[in-house]
Formats: sequence, structure tokens, C-alpha cells
Amino acid sequence: MKSFLAAASAAACMSSVQALAEAAPFVLASQGRARAVVVPYNNDTNGVGYVANELADYLGRLAGAEFMVAEKPVPGYRTILVGAPYQATKPQELCIRVKDANTLEVTGDGPRGTAYAVYDLLETFGLVFATHDYTYVPSVRELSLAGDYNKVDAPCMTWRDTWCEMGYWHFDHMMHLRLDPPAGDPRWAWFGKKERPTIGQTVCTRYVPRKKFAETRPEWYAYVHHTKQRNFHWVCVSNEEMLRELYAEIDAELAANPKLHQIAVGVDDGAAFCECEKCLALIAKHPDPDGSAIQAIQYVTLANKVGEHFAKKYPHVRFNFLGYGERLPGNPAVMLGPNVGGGVAELWRNHGLPVNLNERGAYSLGNLARMSNPKNGPYVWDYLANFRDYCLPFPNHRIFAQTARYYKACGVEGVSSQNQFSTIVGDMAAMNLWLFGKLLWNPDADIDALTDQYVYAAFGPRGGRAIKEYLDLLEHARLRQRWTWFGCYVGDSSHYLTAEDCVKILRALDNAVAGTRGGHTENKNNVLARRARIAGLDMALQRYNDMIEPAQKLGYKLPPREDLLRLWKSSLQDAFDRGACGEIGEGQGMQNYEKRFLGSFESPAEPTKYPRRSAVISVPAAKMTGGTRMTRQKDPDGTEYCQFKVNLAGELENTWMNPAFAEIGYTIDDADAGWWYVFATVRISSTVALDEAAAYAGIYQPWYINDFKCANIQEIANQTIQARKGDLRWKTICLGKRRLYKGSRVWVMNGILHQTDFCDVKNIALVDPALIETAVAADPAAPKGKDGAPARGRSAIVACDKFDKARNVRIQEDKIDNFKYARLASFDTNAPVHSISWTVTPELAGEWDVLLDIRSGASVALDQNAALAYVTDGANGAERDALREDNRWPVTGSVGDESWQFVNLGRASLAPGVRIVLEPGTATNAIPNFTDLRRIVLLDPAYIGKTQPALPE
Repeated sequence: MKSFLAAASAAACMSSVQALAEAAPFVLASQGRARAVVVPYNNDTNGVGYVANELADYLGRLAGAEFMVAEKPVPGYRTILVGAPYQATKPQELCIRVKDANTLEVTGDGPRGTAYAVYDLLETFGLVFATHDYTYVPSVRELSLAGDYNKVDAPCMTWRDTWCEMGYWHFDHMMHLRLDPPAGDPRWAWFGKKERPTIGQTVCTRYVPRKKFAETRPEWYAYVHHTKQRNFHWVCVSNEEMLRELYAEIDAELAANPKLHQIAVGVDDGAAFCECEKCLALIAKHPDPDGSAIQAIQYVTLANKVGEHFAKKYPHVRFNFLGYGERLPGNPAVMLGPNVGGGVAELWRNHGLPVNLNERGAYSLGNLARMSNPKNGPYVWDYLANFRDYCLPFPNHRIFAQTARYYKACGVEGVSSQNQFSTIVGDMAAMNLWLFGKLLWNPDADIDALTDQYVYAAFGPRGGRAIKEYLDLLEHARLRQRWTWFGCYVGDSSHYLTAEDCVKILRALDNAVAGTRGGHTENKNNVLARRARIAGLDMALQRYNDMIEPAQKLGYKLPPREDLLRLWKSSLQDAFDRGACGEIGEGQGMQNYEKRFLGSFESPAEPTKYPRRSAVISVPAAKMTGGTRMTRQKDPDGTEYCQFKVNLAGELENTWMNPAFAEIGYTIDDADAGWWYVFATVRISSTVALDEAAAYAGIYQPWYINDFKCANIQEIANQTIQARKGDLRWKTICLGKRRLYKGSRVWVMNGILHQTDFCDVKNIALVDPALIETAVAADPAAPKGKDGAPARGRSAIVACDKFDKARNVRIQEDKIDNFKYARLASFDTNAPVHSISWTVTPELAGEWDVLLDIRSGASVALDQNAALAYVTDGANGAERDALREDNRWPVTGSVGDESWQFVNLGRASLAPGVRIVLEPGTATNAIPNFTDLRRIVLLDPAYIGKTQPALPE
């Protein structure tokens, strides 16, 4: 027995020693010397050889040693075998593995997978491919991997394409980011160049070209009923002659290019659906479950016809249509053929929010995913830029992480995105592109960790801290106020950046430049910081007058605007001299922006002031105007209002965001330009249990820089208005605090997701921010109250420190805007996460219009019941038993849009002891992460209900 134990012990020891030996690190370099050589498999001189040389170069820079590229293993050195034979299980898969004590294999799915393995290995050692002209290479004198290192990875999305100057002209950088490189670069052939997927706009440009057939075959194109004209950007899908021509052209292309594996049959910009009798009958034949007529059935029908026609002759070809943001068919009987796919381009959405917060997205990409064959996942034509001005600070740097996870959940195979074309000078554009590549490869990557990694690599420790401050300011601005509209053609920034933000941003970017000075002549961190500061200079030239007073308050010396202009021009010119493209907005160069800035210089550089003639502007129905569908109505009780009705199943007008059609609104007088809280009182009859966007409210306005008009119209706010079947109460919604330029228009328009019976608008109101943000006493001339008490104030504020105490309600502080608020969250797991409430005190008793300043930390997208706000006569624990239905309103929220919003509970008689309550949603799978209440605002109904003169200074 002892003999057996001894033998077993000895065997175990030998096994442990062997395991330790096997686990010995694979050393690539030590003590400043290379311990391995790079060997391209089969002495390849194309793609594998190309990246083998890159690997040797970068390893040498990392270790401070020279790495040899050899034709075969070299005695005395370990071997880094690049492109070793490998059987991939997924497209573009990479593999890095220690094969044995002397061999490290860096390989993958062909030359392309091998290239990605090389770049992954380098990044494992700390490299960051920051820009096309700067790679962060740390000093790592000891380079090694674990002896059992074995990493296999593959991209989530196999088509990773972008429209930007990097994608056009910088092959190496795109390869480093694992994005599709310039298609015309001859080096692409070394990596197994493959035809890229396509969802292009080809039907009326290539196969049935309007230039060729518009005059001779107009009947082939879409008939537009209200104009009685043909639209030459889409076809009549019922026209058999057109189909024969389409088939013939596609057949000819495939015959001439047998390697083609995808054909696009996409719609053009500026298209209209065909409204001939046959095409209308096609639409009517395939209604959605809610009865809606879906015009985009034409896209699906055409693609399916093409796919069916060529299925036998070209079985390897996939035929793709493009949905341009429209609602795609939700009818479960409508499916894509086995050789048919599709893509979506959701241009009209809020570009400051993740894509899955677009309320129409479930009906666009969501329905495409439902219709798609599992072998043909959807494609996305994305937009990740502010095309009006690539350089203007724009808060979209964090949103793509959530978007990418949503794409993954929808089974998206590929994304082709229009990024900031000017990657070199655009606002954090190089970082945004780097993040884009990382998140398409792995949508579950940590966006904050990635951002930190990039920022400190690109800008160094001091510069990095300043850039992080800038990014934090931008993110805070994104979430400051809900319903802020971040379009992708935004010129102005005043609807999301406060004047104080602008000063802090310019100061932070100045600090980034100052923090990277010194060292060698060509300090790349400083070059990148100076490029990053272009965004601050662009912003400051537009917002100069706004910044004058806060700059003095914050102790920042604001340079003369002429100096800022010179610095802006020289910074851009330096980048142009280094190879940057000259476009800094879509189709616009430096001279276009300089013209605007010089135009604004014609007015004095002085603090922005808006003379105020009214404290309240109340707009009744009689003063509203609207589109052709607007009518004026009156309830039996005499209430006057404006109304529109839209039939989603049969309109022959454009029903989407068409101010000339179903719109009701008010255009402000020029003398009323300035800062206002904006309200609209609406009533909507929904035909479904819950319509998440039964209507929209928003603001259009011109764009001015210091009274110099730069554009006639831009959108600055857009709010979805929820409606529930049977709820016909008047509801007052708040678009938030907005700067309204002269010519601004507040509007309400129809939704398109579900049929509504009608939408009514009773009132639009503009309220002086002083009444919302501070308690405003009564007019001194107002009659005294009982026993000579002062008249009740025009507004009252209940601050968060006055709320009822609860174990899971804690006071928090906003460090940027410097205010306090109450947060309800699971701080104490032994106490309920019930509500935030306030009990009415005697001094504030009376009839008030009640507003709550709320923020929901919703845990899911588009949560229609993220919270419930109400007035109750019930005691603690029995709130719901005595809840007032007229003062009960659901609160919406979304993960990724944790921003502040005002919720109006309507008019309420508040006696002492009555409670105002905010409860978080209770859905099991959607419990909010937190629920915040900053303040309760009480407005005197008699005062707020009509136009009032300006408050005294």
C-alpha cells in the first residue's frame, strides 16, 4: 500500500512538473532582445507576407528590439508562424495559439482572418491604432503570452463598411480597425477580395434607368395620385413590361459577372410609392394586423419577384431591397423568398439616441428581421454623423454600443455607415470610427472601457483627462432634456449645449492642447489635441455672444472672435496640409463656414439678450394655423380646438411629417424670440390599446448666428405623444425649455404606427422659465387673501428636500448643472422601492396646475410604463385606493435616454395632506434602474391660463 501511494505521489509530482513546464510562457522578447522570428507561412509575399512584416515592425517598436522576418524557423529563436493552415468555423475568424514551446501560430480564415489575428495580437500587447497617422505603441520590454494561450474570435457582423475619407483612401488604417478597406486598392486582392454586399439604389439608376426610359416609358414608373405625375425614382411594380426590362438587365449583368453573389433592387432618394389601381390593390391585399396599409409591400413584392425569376438560373445570388425608414410589412403571411434579403436606412430618427429608441424601428428593421430567411440576415445603411457640420460638437459617441447590441439581436449581418466624412478634423471622428469597428466586431464590448483606452492612448494622460471632461460634458448635454432633437443635419447647438457648456468645452479642449505640449517637435498627442479643438473653435464662433457672460463668471478669458477665427482656419489648414480632405460638412468646405462666421461679425460682440414682453403666451385654437387637414371644432361645453384626421389605410397624400397636410401649430411673433418652456394641450382617440406614437409635437425654426440667418428651417425638438384606447382626456405635454428664434413654429402632427380616430389641439403655451424654475410671488397689486394674508404666488416650487422621507429615496447632486434631486433606487435591499412623494402643506394648499420634473432610469427601450405619476387622497400604503384618475399619467422612458422631462398632471385641488406620488414601473422584466424627481412645480391656473405681461425685472 505504501509502495502504491509513493508511486502515485511521484507520478503526481511528475505530472505537476510537466504541467508547469507546458504552461511556461511563450516569450517573444526580453531584456530588449527579440526571442522569436516572424515566419510567413510558405514564404507568402502577398497578404500574409504583408501583415507578417507589419507584425515584425510593431513588435520591434514595442520591445525596443529588431524582429526578423524569415523564410523558415531560425535555430535559437522561437517561431511566430503567420498564416499557418487553419480550418475556420466562421467567416473572418482569427486564431492565436501557442502550438508548442517553440511555435506561436497567428492565423485565421485565410489572409484576411490572419491579418485580424496579427492586429489582435498587437492590441493584446497594448497597441492602439488611433488614427491613420498615429499608432500608440507602449514600451513593453518583456513580451510574452501564457504557455497555453489560445484565442479564437470572429466578428458578429461580417460586413463592416463606412463612407468616410479613411474608407476611401487609407487602406492600412481600415484594415487595422477591421473595417472594409478601400475597394479599389490593389492590396485588397491579397486578402481574398470579395464582392461586398449591396443594398444600393439601383432600380431606377441601373436596371430601369430613368435617363433612358422616363420619356419613352413613363408608365413604368410610380404614379403619384395627388400630382397626377410619375415619380421616376421608383417603379410601378405591377407593370409587366417594366419587369421584363428589369429581368433582362439583371440577367445581362449576372451573365457578364458570374462571380457576383448579390444584386440590389433598391429605391432611390426622392421616391414615391406607386398609386396606380393595381399597386393600390396590392397594398390593400396585405394589411398589417392592425389594419394599416403598408405601401412598402411594393419593395418586398419586387424583390421576391426578382428572386423567384432567377432562383434556378442563379441559385448563388441574393437579391436585396432597401427600406428607406418606412414601415415594412408586419403581416405574418408576408415573408422574403429564400434568396431574397433586405436592408434598412433609418435616416429620420433622433441621432442622439441609440437606434432601438426609434419608435418606428420595430416596424422597420424589426419587421425586416421577422420576414428574413435565417440564412440572409438584414443589412443596415446607417448614419453616424452630423452632415451639416462634421466639426460641431455632437453627442453621439456613446450611442452606437447600444445600437450594435440591438443589431446583433435582430440578426443583422452587416452595416454600411455614413460616418463623418472628414475623419481627420471631424469632432472626435477618429475615435468614433475606432469605436465603430470595435463594436461591429463585438457589440457586447464595454463602451466606457474602450473610450478610456482610446482617449489616453491618443492624447496621453494630461490631454486624455481634458478630452474625457469634454466627452462627459457632451454626454451630459445629450441627456439634459428629453425630446431634444438631434437630427443629422444640425447647424445650431443651442438646443443641447448651454452657454456654460460652451465655455467649459472650449476650456477643456484648450487644456487638452496645453496638456500635450512639449517633447519632440512632432508630438502626435498634441497634433491630435489640436485637431480635437477644432470642434470647440467651430462651436465658439457660432455661440460667441452666448459665451461672453458665462466666460466671465467661470473665469475663462474668451479670446476675441477674430482670433478664434484665425485659429480655426490655421488648425484646419494644418490638417489639410497633412492630407485631410477639404470637406467639413456635406458638400461644404472651409469657405462656406467662414462666410457664415464673417456674416455674424457684422453684429456686435455683446452678451445675448432677449427683451421679454410676456410672461405667458397662451395660444387658443383661433390663433392656430395648419395643413389642409386641419379643421376648427367646438365641444358641447364650448371648448374650441383644432383637429385633424388621417386614414392610414387610404391616404393619397404623404402622411409622414408633412406640415402641409395634417399639422396644427403656432408661429411665434418675432418680438417673442427668446427662452421659453413650451406646452401643448392635446386629445387623441386611439384605436389600439396603446399607441406609443399616436402623434408628435415639435419645433421647427430658422438658424441664426448672432442675428445672421444661416438656414430657413431646422428641427430642435420632437416628442412622441402616447395614446390609449378609450382615454379621451385633454393632456398637456411639455417640450421642455427651448430657445425660440424669430420664425420658430411649435407644431403637432400625426403618427403613422396605428390608426387614430382624430387628434385635437386645444392650446399651445409658452411660459417664462422664471415661472418654472423659481417661485414667483403674486402681483403686489393683487387682492390680499383671508385675514390680510399675501395673495398666493403665481408659481411655487417644491424642492427635493421637502419630499416625504423614505429609506430608498436619497438626495443626489448633478455636478455639472449644480442642482439636487431625489433618487428612488434599491439602496437598501431590506426596504421597499416604492415611490417618491410629497405631502401638501397648508401654505401651498389650493388649486394648481401640477408639473413634475422627472427622470426615468428605464431598463428597457421604449418603456411605455416606466413610471406612474398621480395625485392621491390616500395615506401612505393606500395611495392607489384614493388615486385621482384625472391626475394620473403614465411616464415613458428608455434605457439610453435617461434624460429629464416635465410631466403635467393637470389641474388639481390640493388640500393639506393630499399627496403627489411618483412610482416606478413594476413590470417584472422592465423594472427601472432608478427613478428621479428633481422638483414639483405648481402654477396658478388663473395666471397661467392666459397671456400675461412680462414679469417685473
